[in-house]
Amino acid sequence: MPIAILSSMDQEIRAVERQILDPIPHEIRGQRFVAGTLCDIAVVTAISGYGKTGAAATAGAALAAFDIDAVVFGGVAGGIDPDVRIGDVVVADRLIHHDYDASPLFDRYVVPSLGVAEIPADPELTVFLEEAAREYASAAVASTSTPPRVHVGLLASGDRFISSETDATSLRQSLPEVLAVEMEGAAVAQVCAERRVPFAVFRSISDRADHHADIDFTAYVETVAAPLTAAVITRFLGRLN
Repeated sequence: MPIAILSSMDQEIRAVERQILDPIPHEIRGQRFVAGTLCDIAVVTAISGYGKTGAAATAGAALAAFDIDAVVFGGVAGGIDPDVRIGDVVVADRLIHHDYDASPLFDRYVVPSLGVAEIPADPELTVFLEEAAREYASAAVASTSTPPRVHVGLLASGDRFISSETDATSLRQSLPEVLAVEMEGAAVAQVCAERRVPFAVFRSISDRADHHADIDFTAYVETVAAPLTAAVITRFLGRLN
């Protein structure tokens, strides 16, 4: 069964797809998927678009159409923890919807279908992703004066691009263990957890979720995030193999 490789942005998935052997495009109800082989492992790629709805729909469609064995989601995020800087990589060991609140029926952040607020990623896949990210970071030492650092911990998702210091501070105060914030990961985590499919999520830090976020984000995706995502994915798949 194939591994699904998903991201919210075209640039990142295209960078992965360029390395796929014998790619076969599929269109399923208007959404494009590409199936093939990468590092001798069957893979399926897709672009979710921005936000949790698209991410959940794409993950669900991939699981239904291709009998997926596991899901890996990669992309960019804004750093929240003071120690997480632009260029670093965050590997999620658990994810949370920072904008989910079904209280008073349930405690804030708790997903009723799962009964938890923090959705744990698959431990083995997470270790492989961390190792792949650290290998990438080690290889980058020779080419940059500030090689990326790798962090493992809590990742927060919400349907809002955090781009002000006020919002970042508020999120930091509400969820002090959060390393970074993005817009898709927890949705993919929820879909996979509900269907008992192993998953893992990693993010490259494009900005500090402040008023510079939109400026940093645009340039970073093109020059750093896309090649980083492809490099980490190939190293990750090599470990699976």
